Amino acid sequence: MTHSGKFLTPRTPEEVFALLAIPQRFAPLLPHYESMSIEDATHFTVRIEIAVGQIRGRASLAMELCENAPHSRVEYRGQSIVAGSQLKLGMRFHIAPAAGLTDVLWAGDAGFEGGLGFIAASLADTMGRESFDLMAQRLQNVLNGEPASPSMEMPATDTARPPDSRSKHSVSF
Repeated sequence: MTHSGKFLTPRTPEEVFALLAIPQRFAPLLPHYESMSIEDATHFTVRIEIAVGQIRGRASLAMELCENAPHSRVEYRGQSIVAGSQLKLGMRFHIAPAAGLTDVLWAGDAGFEGGLGFIAASLADTMGRESFDLMAQRLQNVLNGEPASPSMEMPATDTARPPDSRSKHSVSF
């Protein structure tokens, strides 16, 4: 399943890039986010809640910041095992100036390989689309100076000190 969209923000491309290219700032915008741990500059693990039909649980997504082109492109890839099936996730962002605003184009792909993918393919596709839409809405809200969503706390990000890599994170701009 692949899903995409775009939006405009009054933030500069540099500001958008600063939010997207730092996993500690971006990961909390993911739906069902619980926590994360940092391995190195490009690898981290995100713990999320998973619900596909009657199957509920948590997944630890091994994530990689694959592309990091300053002020223009960011790409993440991740994978996990859920109910014996492999979950693969990808997110790409293209950032471009647009008449005093910044255009953010995003695309995401997600899918299960194995039994879960076979059994719940259409349900997983619907849930994937909803999750990508929610991530994009949270990103847009933060960039526009609004709360990411009513269910997320929004303390200011302290850029002078890196966040505790094993604790829950919130993001603000």
